[in-house]
Amino acid sequence: MVDVGKITRLLAEVVGSDSVSDKHFDLIPYGRDLSPAKEKLPTHVVMPKTREEIQGILEIANKHDVPIYIRGGGTSHWDAFLAQEPGIMLDLSFLNAVVEINERDLTATVQPNCTWAKLDFELRKQGLTYLCSEAGGPAMTIGGSVMKGGGGPHGTAKFGFHGNQDIITLEMVLPNSEVVETGSAAWPSAGKFKRQCLGPDLAGLFIGAEGILGICTELTLRIRPATDFKERLLATMDSLDKVIEFGHFINRHVGDEYLQGAYLWVDPSAPDVFLLMMDVFGYEKEIVEHRKARVIEKVKELGGVFGDSEPANGYFDEILTGLTDIFTTGVWHFFGSGSLRIDDIGVIYKIWREELIEKRGYTKAGFGGNFLPRDWLAFMVTNYKEPEESEMIMKLANEINELVLSGPVVPYGIGGREGLRPIVEARNTGYYRLLKVIKKAVDPKNILQRGIFIPKEEML
Repeated sequence: MVDVGKITRLLAEVVGSDSVSDKHFDLIPYGRDLSPAKEKLPTHVVMPKTREEIQGILEIANKHDVPIYIRGGGTSHWDAFLAQEPGIMLDLSFLNAVVEINERDLTATVQPNCTWAKLDFELRKQGLTYLCSEAGGPAMTIGGSVMKGGGGPHGTAKFGFHGNQDIITLEMVLPNSEVVETGSAAWPSAGKFKRQCLGPDLAGLFIGAEGILGICTELTLRIRPATDFKERLLATMDSLDKVIEFGHFINRHVGDEYLQGAYLWVDPSAPDVFLLMMDVFGYEKEIVEHRKARVIEKVKELGGVFGDSEPANGYFDEILTGLTDIFTTGVWHFFGSGSLRIDDIGVIYKIWREELIEKRGYTKAGFGGNFLPRDWLAFMVTNYKEPEESEMIMKLANEINELVLSGPVVPYGIGGREGLRPIVEARNTGYYRLLKVIKKAVDPKNILQRGIFIPKEEML
């Protein structure tokens, strides 16, 4: 049982009394994320300003066996930071600085709660950009995107998920409060320019782990020169097989794809119409024009029909500048989501059409997908306005997730007990068992994100 008052006093000694609270009205905003997950209140919220304060908070948590849950921008769609049991909510809002932009090495070093918008604003002053953004838009934090191994629709066809190639170094505070740097930063005299150092790629251990192995306090990522050339296209195709062939086409030259981003959308009202929005990338006008011409040629060869490109312009521009109206239609929920081979996209599409629309009669969820380097990120997405809909949607989503993840699909975004954790637990793969071994080694008391990925009882 947590002695709330005692923990409050101890935390105040580390961060100051104005940066910690156990008051109910302060805790309520931390009880929900963007998913339909039920409210889960922490016992405390604490807002550290430095790495050293985070170390102090971890020391208190370990000594008194109080779990810590890590909140970045609060935009999780799958119960990924909510307090699975009474514990401390660590709000990283104050760690939001752009630490350094190195235009010679083409790197940017930021604190985890720096948003994509803030970084892009500073980069554009120097004619630079990152080029990839999350589906939640520029308000999403960079640390949150990386720690969940996220990927957004802008830039995925060329650059993949955050962490695939653009993350260079991480500064992590381990559950025992020790600080570890990855990549070339692990060698103190080297600097921050290279992903690997000495031995294994330790950055990969933290990317996608959703904070269960450490708290990110700083990260360095690859940046690029901005380009003045922008071409967007919109087309429709009449079969998924043709979309699959187009996917192979744009991904044929791995590392030099024809498109920077390509987004597939199928509306439940027209399940046989496959809409493609495309973003052509290049640093020279001749290259952009060549890629555009080749894409147009291939789409026409496959029987596709081009339409007004303005919706594609609006879509890709909004991803970078702000999705101000995204919640006007209600709360969004992504499910049936994961990565899979280009040829396997039909597996999720079939479940969406046959199991969701035809068998269960649910016609509010659309089907979407983003091309990645040699694979897809596919998903179903719906929204709701009435609170009573949330339980129905969660039940429906769980049924669909079971079906999808029984196929050739890699799960995306695990989260807590109302995310995919129960499905991952049930599979009990060698990967999951190894993850528990690593977790026990670095966090024997299961302090960080207890119940997210791994419940307390599985650590005993």
